[in-house]
Amino acid sequence: CFPGARCAKNSRRPWAMAVGASVLDGKAVSGAVLDELRARIQAESLRQKRLAAEKIGVEFSQCCLPLETTLGELRAAIQEGNRSASIHGIIVQLPLPVGLRQHEREVLNMVEPAKDVDCFHPANFGRLALGEPTFLPATPAGVVRLLQHYGVETKGKRCVIVGKSNIVGKPLGLMLARENGPAATVTFCDQHTENLFEITRQADILVVAAGRHHLLCDPAALRPDGQAVVIDVGIHRVQNAEGKSIVQGDVDAEALRPHCRFLTPVPGGVGPMTVACLLEQVVKAASRLTSVSVSVLEAVKQVAVKTKLRQPLRPEEVRRIMQRICPDFGEAELDALLAEIRANEDGSMFWDDVATWAWGAPVPAP
Repeated sequence: CFPGARCAKNSRRPWAMAVGASVLDGKAVSGAVLDELRARIQAESLRQKRLAAEKIGVEFSQCCLPLETTLGELRAAIQEGNRSASIHGIIVQLPLPVGLRQHEREVLNMVEPAKDVDCFHPANFGRLALGEPTFLPATPAGVVRLLQHYGVETKGKRCVIVGKSNIVGKPLGLMLARENGPAATVTFCDQHTENLFEITRQADILVVAAGRHHLLCDPAALRPDGQAVVIDVGIHRVQNAEGKSIVQGDVDAEALRPHCRFLTPVPGGVGPMTVACLLEQVVKAASRLTSVSVSVLEAVKQVAVKTKLRQPLRPEEVRRIMQRICPDFGEAELDALLAEIRANEDGSMFWDDVATWAWGAPVPAP
């Protein structure tokens, strides 16, 4: 035994130490390292969004909350953005802090659909799935625009997407499969897919969004004629042989570049397109929120003759006003309105909050 250590009695391994030895938990440490790298990548992503926004004249504001922020505090911050007439688009930077990750879906649902430029809200994602007009998720939209810009034929082509996330894989598959759009034949793959590379070898267009560094590193995973189009959505900060920190993707570009027709670089490929398409959705949101119909504005003016809309309104007043302005509003919609709008302590509500809920933007009261 080592000096000071007690050997386990009757152990077949005479060098085994007592249970009291401390464990050097590599899994825990590696998790901390990955969290730090993830934070650095997030910071760089936000910086790129800010620079791009400033470049085209879009005001960018960042609400930074401490890691120990509670769900209630985060909700209050999001609701403040929902109510603000000067804010047209809201994004929640993911992943959330560890203490809030179990509430991710609840948090994303807090964003007003009219300002949900990431297309994370179920109402917007549902419209996307149905092929109805809505915001487009930034990364999938960027991928589609890249394919269109370089004249990559998609109609009837076999598109394999490795990764089924709600942020990239699923919405991209929906967009590429639209019959009145790209009309590709889409196959989804994930960690449970058997014989993955037999499937990728059939792809005309291969999108790798699995979140695994250099998952695709063997040219044998591509169609043999060298005509595959490879889209790398991954982003990983790693150290090269010289110990320098660099950014790479899910695809080993050096290994695959000679064996495909197109390949997006990392960095400099999908990333900039994501930022550009996100800002495109913000501009779309601003256009929608500043174009409330003339009929609604006229109806509000008529109601304002008898009702002081600038003062707090009681729930029964809100119900009566909305029935006059929008006769099509059903009882269920009115109940939802009254339940979701944050009321004052006495139960009253402000007109701006009511209008924002109904039309996605405050409607000025005369």
